[in-house]
Amino acid sequence: MPVLSPALSDDTRIRLTEIATQEAIGSDSLVVFKDGTLAYEFGPTDVPSNLHSGRKSILSLLFGIAQDNGLLQVSATLKELGIDEARTPLTETEKTATIAHLLQARSGVYLPSGAETENMKNGRPARGSFLPGEHHYYNNWDFNVLGTIFEQETDLTIGQAVDQWLGMPLGLQDFHPDHIIFDLDGTGTQHATYRIHMSARDLARIGAMVQAHGQWGGQQVVSAAWIERSTQHVSDRDTLAYDGYLWWLNSARDIIAADGWGGQYMFIDRNGPYVLVSRQDTGNSKLGYANFVFPSRKNLDDPLDLHKLHDLLDALN
Repeated sequence: MPVLSPALSDDTRIRLTEIATQEAIGSDSLVVFKDGTLAYEFGPTDVPSNLHSGRKSILSLLFGIAQDNGLLQVSATLKELGIDEARTPLTETEKTATIAHLLQARSGVYLPSGAETENMKNGRPARGSFLPGEHHYYNNWDFNVLGTIFEQETDLTIGQAVDQWLGMPLGLQDFHPDHIIFDLDGTGTQHATYRIHMSARDLARIGAMVQAHGQWGGQQVVSAAWIERSTQHVSDRDTLAYDGYLWWLNSARDIIAADGWGGQYMFIDRNGPYVLVSRQDTGNSKLGYANFVFPSRKNLDDPLDLHKLHDLLDALN
């Protein structure tokens, strides 16, 4: 049952529940923060499930904390970091790509990687087409290599870092370091895909911290400078784009967003009041995944319905 709160009107809570249970939205769990306070919950918001590509925005925050603590510099190159591929060695030009280039999906390294979709494979530029920093391509090679670099430079697993750097200061209720799962996918790369499992209510709390310029409970969890830097357009883009450092940015609506396959959404009003998290549980096993896909459910790869829900909050309050 939803948690009732005076931060939202009764009419708004009723309407949110109606929309969340519609097939067009299909939220398994829905959480709303208003002005930094939990205002609404629907469904099993305490159940960790796969964030899919939403994982990348979490990693962006970890890189900010790591740099602030002097554990790495995003200006470091792949060559300086000793990053390579055993089966398909990188060229000297590819090795000039920096951590910042990977965070921007601009490495210029175009090799197969884990968790690629058919669209990503078909759209991958030919190797050597662009120099590092020259071209944006939504590239799982970049994203997965960032996981390798993070663990190598910090001497922490991603699970340990989420737990220590986000979980403890934010008081995350459901996360455990074992909720990070690595998978090589049999693609030949030596850089594994990291899959982050997190509950809706924990993800919403992270979103509220980002909205507050990195603060939670009077503590600066992530520096305001990193939040600002990582959520600004790198490219000259005016509306919705995957930009900055591993975030979706919508300048027209002034929204920062994390977005994952199968209906994993976190919308953050850059200047308040709302943080909105909508999740679908795609299964924590092959059987669970099969149950999600077959029979097929409406796949929320398009966030337009969540924009409508966000507009509803504005309209009713």
